[in-house]
Amino acid sequence: MILLDCGNSSIKAQYHESGHLRASFASSYREQWARRLVRWASGLGAQRCWLASVLEATRQAELDRCLADRCGDAVTRFVAQARAGGVINGYTQPERLGVDRWLALIGAAGMVDGDCIVIDAGSAVTVDLLRADGQHLGGAILPGINTSLDRFRQIFSHIDFADPRIAETGAPGCSTEAAIQIDYAHDTLAGINEVVTRWIQRLDRNATLLLAGGDAYRVQRSLEIPGRIVPDLVFRGMLRLARQ
Repeated sequence: MILLDCGNSSIKAQYHESGHLRASFASSYREQWARRLVRWASGLGAQRCWLASVLEATRQAELDRCLADRCGDAVTRFVAQARAGGVINGYTQPERLGVDRWLALIGAAGMVDGDCIVIDAGSAVTVDLLRADGQHLGGAILPGINTSLDRFRQIFSHIDFADPRIAETGAPGCSTEAAIQIDYAHDTLAGINEVVTRWIQRLDRNATLLLAGGDAYRVQRSLEIPGRIVPDLVFRGMLRLARQ
């Protein structure tokens, strides 16, 4: 099987066969990504593909053409659900939770027995709280470490930044608007640290902190609370659901 994680700035893929990871792929969207992906996949024996994507329409259409040529109709697209993989979605409208956050939570649930904080540090930084019983308590969305506020607004162009919920920063958000934290746009690392330090008190004292994303190491070094880096956390969530 081929697993595809299509983010805002890069596309990553894994090929699994007989229960083992056999090959990996990664490309930014500046590097003829579609041609490189087709070349990588052409030598694989995969018949099915599972996809998590936040791509805008033009890139998504290009990807869909690539996948149609390679896998035909055997493509499954992940979406956030009310409940899956032992996780209960904390969003009031479950389908609006970002699919990458959803899959990271499912990946975390498969790794950790107790309470957990999940940080995914990419173009946007997300912080999510997960209880041992699988209940997602909501989270935060901040601009990425190298992401300007203007770029952050472009990524979330479907959001009304005048929404009053964006100014409420006290509790984990259970909608995208309530999760967005732009008070810390000038210093994302300080913002992440403050959010984690404040919110970890909502969890068991032995809660685990997991980090993923391209800037995971920078975030890890800035935190006052130790955390474990799991680069393939989203893929772990995808794999759990695909095997079900």
